[in-house]
Amino acid sequence: MVALTVFAFAGLVLASACLNFLNAQQAGLRHDTGALERRLVREALCAEATLAKVTTWNQLALPEGRTARWRAVVAPTTVADLFEVTLEIEYTDPAGQSTPVAAETFRLLRPTWSQPADRQTLRAAARSKLARRTYQ
Repeated sequence: MVALTVFAFAGLVLASACLNFLNAQQAGLRHDTGALERRLVREALCAEATLAKVTTWNQLALPEGRTARWRAVVAPTTVADLFEVTLEIEYTDPAGQSTPVAAETFRLLRPTWSQPADRQTLRAAARSKLARRTYQ
């Protein structure tokens, strides 16, 4: 009976901590007004199939009459089809006031952006590296 009581109390504490974490996360998202706009711009970036299109300035209409002007600086990594992307975003409100350019960097897996020769070179290097490994 004592073990059951301790187990129930531990479960109650764990559930309470989980709910507190979820509430704090939701409050943080509500406080960050630009989170939705950044997510919409990232989705627009991911929807583009060609590298040339994302490296030039693009326009995106946002909710409440705002617009975002964005472009990405894309650099290949040593892994095939994986790119390091720096997304630059400038927001404009309905009155025409713009914000300074904000940037965020992340990695993105995009096989459509790869050059076939570069992809083959990286894959051959990875195969060679795996072949040289010895397991004991």
